[in-house]
Amino acid sequence: MIARLAAVVAALALMAAPAALLADPAVEALEQGSAYVSPIVAGADAPAAQARLQEVADDLQRGGRPVRIAVVPGPVGSSSMRAYASALRRELGFGGLVVAVAPNRGIGLAGPRSQGAMTRDLREARVGAITDPVRRADAAARAAAGPLLAPPASDAARALLALLGIALIGGVWAAAFGIRRNRRVRRGVLVDMTARARVRLDAIGARLDALAVLPGHHARADDRLDAATRVARRAQAELDRVTAPEHLPGVEEQVDEAFGLLRDAEREAGVEPYEDIFGGLCRCDPAHGPATTEAPMQPDGTPRPSCRACREAADAGQPRMRRMLPSPGGPVPYDARAEDITASPS
Repeated sequence: MIARLAAVVAALALMAAPAALLADPAVEALEQGSAYVSPIVAGADAPAAQARLQEVADDLQRGGRPVRIAVVPGPVGSSSMRAYASALRRELGFGGLVVAVAPNRGIGLAGPRSQGAMTRDLREARVGAITDPVRRADAAARAAAGPLLAPPASDAARALLALLGIALIGGVWAAAFGIRRNRRVRRGVLVDMTARARVRLDAIGARLDALAVLPGHHARADDRLDAATRVARRAQAELDRVTAPEHLPGVEEQVDEAFGLLRDAEREAGVEPYEDIFGGLCRCDPAHGPATTEAPMQPDGTPRPSCRACREAADAGQPRMRRMLPSPGGPVPYDARAEDITASPS
């Protein structure tokens, strides 16, 4: 009898949680924008605080790290802020990071990165010491979004356009047709060549995240991990400034150095390192993180090691397209041989 009553109570709780979430004003606000601040928490300052957090979200979005930020009185319909953030993310159908903050409660996080990696970053940023909910939400979103190792292709393309001078100035092209054509060819070559460096940096970032949350780290492993992160970020900064194919070898050397330091850190932590930079990661896109299952992927429908999200997409009848890189013969999978990916700078 007691067991039956407990089951009924649990079922009612499960039914009530979605209804409560639907009544949550944060849901409607985050369907329209990227930030919500409850007037119950911030009072008359709520609109200004929400605008401030919207700017934070916009800044992270431009860096390829989408986020939704909610400052609420408490975990509506959920047992904890973490559960609330997860429920909010599901309700929104959002693939990025959801940050939920309430006064005198823990920070709720739900997103593509592991909870361990996000918690580690929050601890390093001392977010827990911030008492003001809006300031804590700001700091939590920036910390939990993780390091920007490889910006979206659109950002890279805009940077290349600016650096190479392919822009309209005063309503006319800055150069004659012949110069524009030459620059367009060089730009295409540069995009092709940087694509491989960017996907390798994504893979390094995913493996760094996975390593950071392993228990029982030794100090030496942490030192190697931090060194690998610093070199990877330096390589990314150099890659963002590249304006000619002949500048890329130096960037590639830094990517190789970061990978070497990563493997050293894995050894120090007792993890058998993969020889392949993409080893152990989702074969749809290494930026997805560690492979925990298998799933068929486009364009050939072949099952490959995958993350849970790719498995769920395949189960729903929508297998994901593998990350492709440009090549002289057309797009190829990111893990194809280097000579098949990189165009010759002729």
